[in-house]
Amino acid sequence: MTTLALPRVKRISPTVLRSAAIWTGATVLAFSLARVFDFETPIPVIVLGSIIGITYGLLAVGLVLVFRSNRIINFAHGEVGAFAAALFGLFTAKYGLPYYVVLPLALLLGAGTGALAEVGVVRRLRNAPKLMSIVATLGVGQFLVLFGLLLNNQAGAGALFPEPPQIGFLFRPFEIGALRVTGAYYGMLVLGPVTVLLLAVFLKYSRFGLAIRSAAANPEAARMAGIPAARMSSLAWALAGALSALTAVLTQPTRGISSGEAFGPGLLLRALAGAVLARMNSLPVALAGGLALGIVEQLLLWNKPESGLVEVVLFGIILLTLLLQRQRGARDEDKGSWAAVQALRPVPEVLGRLWLVRNLGLIVGAMALAVAVVLPRFISNANSITMVSIMGFAVVGLSVGIITGLGGQLSLGQFAVGAVGAWASYEVSSRIGHFELSFLYAGLAGAVASLVIGLPALRIRGLFLTVTTLSFALVTPSFLLQQDFMLGAGVDPGRPIVGDTPLDTGKLYYYFALPVLVLTLLLARNVRGGGFGRLLTAVRDNEDAAKAFTVRASLVKTQGFLLAGFLAGIGGALYGHALSRIGSSTFPTRFSILVVVMVVIGGISLLSGPIIGALFVIGVPAFLPLDSAGLVASALGQLLIVLYLPAGLGGLAEPLRDRIVRRLGRRAGIDVDDAYNEVPAAKGSTGGASVRERTVPVPVGERLRPPGSTLLKVDGLAKSFGGVHAVRGISFEVKAGETMGLIGPNGAGKTTTFELVGGFVRADRGRVQFEGQDVSTMGPEARGRLGMIRSFQDAALFPTLTVAECVRLSLERISPTAFFPSVLGLPTGERQKRLLVQELLAFMGLEGYRTSQISQLSTGTRRITELACLVALQPTLLLLDEPSSGIAQRETEALGQLLVDLKDQLQLTILIIEHDIPLVMRLSDRILAMANGEIIALGPPDVVRSDPAVIEAYLGGDIRAIDRSDSQRAPAKALR
Repeated sequence: MTTLALPRVKRISPTVLRSAAIWTGATVLAFSLARVFDFETPIPVIVLGSIIGITYGLLAVGLVLVFRSNRIINFAHGEVGAFAAALFGLFTAKYGLPYYVVLPLALLLGAGTGALAEVGVVRRLRNAPKLMSIVATLGVGQFLVLFGLLLNNQAGAGALFPEPPQIGFLFRPFEIGALRVTGAYYGMLVLGPVTVLLLAVFLKYSRFGLAIRSAAANPEAARMAGIPAARMSSLAWALAGALSALTAVLTQPTRGISSGEAFGPGLLLRALAGAVLARMNSLPVALAGGLALGIVEQLLLWNKPESGLVEVVLFGIILLTLLLQRQRGARDEDKGSWAAVQALRPVPEVLGRLWLVRNLGLIVGAMALAVAVVLPRFISNANSITMVSIMGFAVVGLSVGIITGLGGQLSLGQFAVGAVGAWASYEVSSRIGHFELSFLYAGLAGAVASLVIGLPALRIRGLFLTVTTLSFALVTPSFLLQQDFMLGAGVDPGRPIVGDTPLDTGKLYYYFALPVLVLTLLLARNVRGGGFGRLLTAVRDNEDAAKAFTVRASLVKTQGFLLAGFLAGIGGALYGHALSRIGSSTFPTRFSILVVVMVVIGGISLLSGPIIGALFVIGVPAFLPLDSAGLVASALGQLLIVLYLPAGLGGLAEPLRDRIVRRLGRRAGIDVDDAYNEVPAAKGSTGGASVRERTVPVPVGERLRPPGSTLLKVDGLAKSFGGVHAVRGISFEVKAGETMGLIGPNGAGKTTTFELVGGFVRADRGRVQFEGQDVSTMGPEARGRLGMIRSFQDAALFPTLTVAECVRLSLERISPTAFFPSVLGLPTGERQKRLLVQELLAFMGLEGYRTSQISQLSTGTRRITELACLVALQPTLLLLDEPSSGIAQRETEALGQLLVDLKDQLQLTILIIEHDIPLVMRLSDRILAMANGEIIALGPPDVVRSDPAVIEAYLGGDIRAIDRSDSQRAPAKALR
């Protein structure tokens, strides 16, 4: 019998498939618009769209390059090219140097500027949250455009820029119907794809290209292999800068360069849309995405000019693309980086008990309020309106402080949300004349708008919220506000009326605005000092750990967006009613960006940061008008503040505060030097006594299963990551009251098994049952509320929370924080939590660390803090992931005894991953050994320890390798 040999079909590249899908989608969209809305699709318009789209694609490719190297979005990408193009125009148009002589120099200038931005800005902020780098690139972009215009004041005139001179038949203008393809268009059409092709070849085949890709994929592994990851990052930024310079040089004859929208948010958004379509990963797909967007844009402009539909379609594409993208993992977060922007560290507890120290902030605030009350007596009505505008910006800034400072989500659309609030306030006040009610409706409208633009953040972590919010900031003035049902061509918003008194002067309206600012400040203060602020901070610092603590991360984010939108809506209404007329030009896109820069400069971690930033960023130019050189100096000054004072101007108050606190402490007879300098003594985990001799200060729930019954059942769990089969259909049971150890070499699948059991990763197949209930579809928060609590190997916890706050957070399972009471400052449940936290800290010997931030603790102390949190969570099943990781051998022995004692008192069942074989063998009733994603042994410790398969896979064939540590128990006090 013969078999028919079939030709082997070559697999099509996913990149090709994705590019083809984008092209197909753009074509379908174009023809759908043509059929549904009777749009015309002339060939010249499609050609023009392809030409313009190539420029978007080039910029998108540069954004992808930068994102792959640093995981940040470079908001100065377009301005880097604009700066190089401005100097290019200076030497060609003004000084007459040959085009093709200056062009390579312009590309080198763009490359050098990009590399300098990476070295001087991004690398300096590498320990700060990534959004700080984004804000810094905003400052870099503003400075570069202003500096470029200062050097070449004709850069804003596109008609003065030269086009590529003709070389033979190259760059010779020609016509396609009514479209004249000029030399500039010719250059875009030819040089764009060729450049991306050369770049792709360089990255794929050259030695430096392979090094860039390796450093981007795994910087640590690249460094170990001898690849200088930092230099490769600079090279990636240089390549992106050169791409931006080429794009700017080719587009400047048709676009021009200005400090406004030419190379600002509008162009950047189109490039970002292309990059998002490429998932910030594929260069060819980014080019194809930009090309498709260019075609759609030109067809919309041809059929519906001045309609603003382009921004609407872009917003829809970005929102839909991000919502449909696969949910991103959780291990690429900036754990611990937020500590770098904390402006005021907690004062020592012994000093914090003093009344004056505890209320120092309120006293300073009262003094500032007194100054604000008498200020209108010394300024004019016009200046009073300016101060009201500053207040409006400050209130919107408070919303940024909540969603970004506490929530960790960078929103570049908060002033656009404020515009929605201003419209709602106008509609309500013009109909019923009730201004107090109109401000309430303004807040509600802002809350709804904020929730809509924040939807992707509920699914995708990271910096992609900036893309949707920037898109909303563009679509609001260009389309939304221009509609007749909103502000149309502009309206008179009217001034508030209190009783029978119209607030028709600047000073009268000032006294209406000041209480609004104070009330929103009190609201923000309640959030920062209450339970809801603690939840936001926990999700920001470490979302997975927050979920393990039963915090509903998605709900907390949703509430954060709603609250931030509410404040932004009120701020927009406050600002809008200060003006004689409001319209689309009242809320430009740059204001949404400006308010973020303002908050960062003031201090993103401070309640007063938005006010300080508004006075500096808005007030200084308003009261001290600047010329071009002054604007450049101001932009440079703001950038330097971000770079050298990441905690903001408010951080400068810390030395003064500490000086005052020290003086107050000395007057009270406190040794302030010891209070500030003394590291808490290692008192032992229970004050020197065994846990068995004391009672755990939390109630122990009734055991739902008798000892020996099945508590956890894992049936056929499997998980693959691409072609890697991490877990291959494993099944096992954990009995109530037992401790099961999970061992295996690196890469055996232990952590993935924990992820699957804990609900942090969705299994490809298989089931997890807990207490007889199928929990396979539940997330980690829901499993945690059932009693399945997980710890993490790094014990990072929540770096910017104090020890007391961290333990209080762990009480969310038994006493969840109520949103509205917390925001309103009602003390519901907080007093009881505080008392229980005090007992837990005393029980675990952590009293001296009460006000210490988690990031300041040693690994051993963090482990004790983690155990205190686990006790407060009252687990039924405890999943411990390498609890001895990072601590010394003697501390490991003490940890083992502590776990045994806690298990007995809390009636726990434990599933533990541990590489310390003596520790896990001593703790466990049964051992489950894994290798290559499969179970190779399961049974009592002595049996598994001697199993040949375990010895071969885990211990390299030599059983003596397990004798790493002494198995004798040590007192618990060693664990510090």
